[in-house]
Amino acid sequence: MADIVKIFYDVGKSYADRGVENFNEIDRKNISKIAVSNFKEIKGDEFIRFEFDGISVFEKDAIKDRLFLRVTSSNGGNLYPLFFYDAKKLESSLKKAFKNMAKYLDDEKKEYIEALSKSIDTQRLAESIKDYEEKNLYLAVFIDSKSLYEIFPEVSKKYVNSVCNGDIVKRDLNSYFCDDRCEVGFDAGLNFCSLHGMPKTLSKNLKYKTLSLSKDEACLVKQGFEIVFDGNSFIFNLFGNSYYLLPTLFFDDYSKKREFFDKLIKFSDENSSAKKTEKHMLQLLQRLDEKESQKLLLSFLFYEKSNNAINLYTMIEDVAPSRVFGAFELMDSMGIEKGASRFIKKNQKDENALYIRDYIEDNILLAEIIFGKVKLYGGFIHWIYKRIFFGDNRKNATRKKLAYEILFYSKYEDFQKHQRFLDFLIALEAIDIRWSNYIYKEVDMDSDRFSDVAKSKFNEVQLLQNKRAREFYILGALAILVIKWQKSKNKENNKNREDNNDRRESTSLEKYLDSIGSVTMQNSGRVFNKIYNISRKYSMYGDDYDDLITLYSDIKEELTTNDRVSIDEANIAFVMGSVDFKKYRQTKKEDSNE
Repeated sequence: MADIVKIFYDVGKSYADRGVENFNEIDRKNISKIAVSNFKEIKGDEFIRFEFDGISVFEKDAIKDRLFLRVTSSNGGNLYPLFFYDAKKLESSLKKAFKNMAKYLDDEKKEYIEALSKSIDTQRLAESIKDYEEKNLYLAVFIDSKSLYEIFPEVSKKYVNSVCNGDIVKRDLNSYFCDDRCEVGFDAGLNFCSLHGMPKTLSKNLKYKTLSLSKDEACLVKQGFEIVFDGNSFIFNLFGNSYYLLPTLFFDDYSKKREFFDKLIKFSDENSSAKKTEKHMLQLLQRLDEKESQKLLLSFLFYEKSNNAINLYTMIEDVAPSRVFGAFELMDSMGIEKGASRFIKKNQKDENALYIRDYIEDNILLAEIIFGKVKLYGGFIHWIYKRIFFGDNRKNATRKKLAYEILFYSKYEDFQKHQRFLDFLIALEAIDIRWSNYIYKEVDMDSDRFSDVAKSKFNEVQLLQNKRAREFYILGALAILVIKWQKSKNKENNKNREDNNDRRESTSLEKYLDSIGSVTMQNSGRVFNKIYNISRKYSMYGDDYDDLITLYSDIKEELTTNDRVSIDEANIAFVMGSVDFKKYRQTKKEDSNE
């Protein structure tokens, strides 16, 4: 199982030499420009004061190496007077920053900082910045052209050294990462991964009991957390959702681990988009040599950022690189597209492609199925049902009418795609092999009787090995035959009417099917009676009609109370029967034309 704390520790230890730099957030914030407010130091025999010396505006890259940006907490202000500029919050932001600095300075330097603070006229400063205001402008305070970070570097060092102190009694115990006894009780600030969702009373008591960390370990874990969560190097995008790509490396050489993390960061820099797609992740993995791939597991931690908060959703743990390559190769070989068809322009759609997000709209679940080896036990049939009855309309929850579905929308080839979707899940081992050929198997449509086609389907298609499903299959075939007959008779009658406007009107059977919406075990008898009564009213006859009525009667005689299907399966069988019957009639027509 992936140990997220160990991953943070590995990242932190790999870059331990960067210590303070790991906590500098200047590259992690969206900064357009930095306005530098410079002050001249003026000394007297018994006083010291500062005089405002104007504003200079710099691009971030031109000045970032001289600055240290650290937000101490959501409402605690910044460590140095370097912060997002907001004229209304200027006075409070400066006050908090100077107060934070003072925590890490001796008394003499505290007086110096206090004198600077008192010398700043915030109203005059805001007026000076007015001409430079733009989106994502930051403000920094300098003295004699030196940043306060350059003048007081000990502030950042002492801050980093104190970050993991915690506030409980330290004890000599075995630490989380080694069996040697040492002083533990230091806080890595990882409550998010151990106390999330716990009652406040319980989390308060457990806060410092979750991990027994030494000071060095806690600091390294915290540094790793900073690098991963506040940077962009570990962020990718899969099926429209953002996630952190967290690698578990199975070797002890930290110089080698750093080489791997360097590859990740370098790759991030080359692909400057904050959210790298699955395509970019594949490119990254392709750069690994075979030995690296064999000693690597990947974990996907899905998240969403809301202001300064990171909301974590789920984690797919311990995915081998070979699984990633294999899954995408399988999708390519089976003609499966990673998107949803409704987002593809009509002239760019591939009619042979299967758009997997037409079936699984939950992107996190889709990722879990493909990479997390999630085992499914029935929901996939409902996904096929939704695809049939909602098609591209699921975004606004518009269900297709049942008569429209069997007349115009569903095609014979669609069931091949539905089966391909199931075959994909089987290949991923997400569902059992017994679902192979569950709803589609090629059979010979070139027959004189539909009953021969139907019986072949009953033998080959697993859904139709259920006798109750066969009932709905034949009902679907009967429904399409009667609708077509009714339409032809209505057309003949309309030709004899003087007021004929040549407009298409729904038949009574179409209206009835649309009114019930779905076929079920409870209404199957009423559906048959409606179909049969209309066929009698319109004096139906013919070999196909007699064949279907006979087959339906034979199936009904064999049914027992134990023969049952779900609503999803009943409707799939119903639509399948109508689609197959249309295909059968089309084949007969083509044969007769020849």
